[in-house]
Amino acid sequence: MKNEIFGIAIVALMLLLSISAVSAHGADLTEDTMIMANESNGILAKAIVDDLGLDVKVYKYASDGDVEHQLEHALTNPNKRILAISYQDTVNKYLDEHPELKNRVIVSDDDNESISAHAQKLVEIDVGNNSSSDFATPLIVGIIIGAIIGLIAGVFIMKRKIN
Repeated sequence: MKNEIFGIAIVALMLLLSISAVSAHGADLTEDTMIMANESNGILAKAIVDDLGLDVKVYKYASDGDVEHQLEHALTNPNKRILAISYQDTVNKYLDEHPELKNRVIVSDDDNESISAHAQKLVEIDVGNNSSSDFATPLIVGIIIGAIIGLIAGVFIMKRKIN
């Protein structure tokens, strides 16, 4: 009886240890190619990208915390491209802490010429080669975890049949 309880406890412990961490960060509902604006320059940015015929969405942010939250989404989404025309200090500080975003996040002034030039650069950033390498790792980890749990369960079943 003690061995059975001990075996169940080991299996339960293995299952708990094999559970991956779940990110409670939330879902990102913004487009992959976007401009970060505020109340004063959002309409101007939208007019410029519409005149250029670019498929870029403009989002108005009200605080530094909202901007940092969006940049956190960019860390986990390799297809996200961002042009920041407001909250430049916040974005530059975040880019200093996370240099891997510097090739997909552009900081610009909020005048017509800067927005136009940087919006075209934003659309030209190639992000297509980043998404294919993330499939193999979860597959291999899943196979290994399944094999370990299957072996443990098989040992306990065989041991029980012998006794």
